[in-house]
Parts: sequence; structure tokens; C-alpha cells
Amino acid sequence: MRSPHPCANQLVSVIVPAFNAENTIRETISSALNQTHRNLEVIVVDDGSTDQTRGIAAHLVQDDPRVRYVYKDNGGVASARNRGIAEAQGKFIATLDADDLWYPTKLARQLARFEQSGPETALVYAWCCWIDDHGNVTGSAPPARLEGNIFAQMCLGNVVISGSNALIRREALIAVGGFDESLRSRGGQGCEDWKLYLQIAERYAIAMVPEYLVGYRISPGSMSDDFDQMMQSRRLVEAEFVAAHPALALEFARGRTILARSLALRAIDRCQIRDAIELLGSQSQGRLTTGVATLAWLLGGLARRSLRWTRRDNSPTSNRFLPLRRSCDVTD
Repeated sequence: MRSPHPCANQLVSVIVPAFNAENTIRETISSALNQTHRNLEVIVVDDGSTDQTRGIAAHLVQDDPRVRYVYKDNGGVASARNRGIAEAQGKFIATLDADDLWYPTKLARQLARFEQSGPETALVYAWCCWIDDHGNVTGSAPPARLEGNIFAQMCLGNVVISGSNALIRREALIAVGGFDESLRSRGGQGCEDWKLYLQIAERYAIAMVPEYLVGYRISPGSMSDDFDQMMQSRRLVEAEFVAAHPALALEFARGRTILARSLALRAIDRCQIRDAIELLGSQSQGRLTTGVATLAWLLGGLARRSLRWTRRDNSPTSNRFLPLRRSCDVTD
């Protein structure tokens, strides 16, 4: 009898770029190996680590034959992912950053959605929780439900949210050329994920699973904390797509303002008031012309966000992101 979900039998290649990830990589790899979808390979790409990442990876390789280890000189997250893709054997590819976590049914639910949505779909995403250094869930991304041909909506921002979220058909990933390694050399590392997803959305349909299945770790000192670099990365990617799609220039500009405000809220969370003001001032276009007005917007934004994350006790904000917990079940 034909399986109701043929995709469930497919090999999934999980690419884990790792740079000095000794504190988190073991838990991250465990969250991949503990997936209910068992037919997978985990390719750890060590991007020139100088800590104990290599030794930990060696133990993981010994413990589970599905784990492979590849070492390369440091070249950035995009080059590490591309190296892993080159090594991958699966028809579906998922990237998983070395400090993030997956809920056990993540891959199985995405593969089932691929089967439901058909061959025109190249990428399936789910919803993300924010987790801290200890794996505690501190919040969650708004539950986006965008599906189908969503290129225009993707101009506003990265609805996939995290580089640890998407499950992608290998043939589509190869067709768009993988992750752009040049952003790093151009001083704009950070938006490689968003650029790739835009390229896929230009050509293919996208689908989603309405469940919180990804734990996205927000730690001080992460790439997204380099606010200037993130904005530069956004501008570089935006320039390429606006040149090809000038009718969407306004949408891209709106998205840039959304990113600036999001980074400003993160800055003020960490008492980096000057950074927050500069981020908002650079996107003000005459709307926020004084420091007082800028701070008023920030305080209002923090109040709105605080209300948005106030949820019931069984919500994503009140649990640790661990396998077999209901930490990321849908609560809406």
C-alpha cells in the first residue's frame, strides 16, 4: 500500500554550521537526532572553531552514525552552510544553527505539509519561540500564516524568522545558488537567510506549519546584535531585489523601517539608548525628528510588546524548550 505521506520516507540532510559552539552544540544536535522523523543525516560543519567544538562533535559522531563532521577554515555562516549542502545527500535540506533547538515533531510536520501542498512548494516553515541561554522560552514570534506565492509579502521582512526554521527541497536550494557568501566580505553579514528565502519565493510556492516547533536562541553578542551590520546587510539585499522589482521599492522600504524598529527595541532592552535612537533616526524620514519623540516611540513600543507577550501559563513564554514538553504548542 502506498504511504499516505511519501515525503515521510525521504532522507533529510540537517546542516549545522558551528563556530566556537562548545556550550550549545550537544543539545542542538540532540534536538535533531531526537526527531520523530528518523531518516536523516546531521552534517556538522566546523567553521574554524578554536574551542572544544571538534572534540564534542567527535563524540557525537561515535554515538550516532547519522552524524558527520566536516572541518573548514573560518569563512562565515553562509560558507559553512554551503559546504554542508555540498556534502548533503538528502532530497530535503534543513539548516540548524548550533545554538538553536527543534521540537521533536518539527521535521515530520514539515514533510507532511510538503506532501499536502504539492511539488510546486519548495520551502515549508513553522513558528519560532525565543529561548535564552538556558533554553527557557522568553517569547515567540507572531504566528504568521503566509503561504503560496508570497514574494511581495517577503519584501517586508523574513517571515521564516530563523535560519533554523525552513525545510527546503534540495533542487530548489541548488537552483537559486545557495547562501550568498559575498555579504560577509561586503560588510553585510546577517541577511543571508532572508535573501535565500526571497530568491526561493520568486520562483516557488511556500507553505507553513501552524505550530511553534523552533527554539531560536537570542543571546548577547550574536550576529543580530551588530545593529549596523544588520542594517547594512538589509540594504545590500534590498538593493539587489529593488533593481529587479522596482514596483516593490516601497514595500522594501517599509520593511527596512520595521527591522530598524525591531532592532531598536532590542537595543533599549539592553540599555543601549544611543544605538536605539540612531536606528530610529536613520529611518525617521521626518517623522521622528527629536530624541524625545524617539524615546516616546520606544517606550510605547516596549509597552505594546509587554502586553503582546502576556499569555496563559501553558503558553510558550512560561516553559523550557525541551523535548516532550508542551512548551511550543499552539495557544491561539
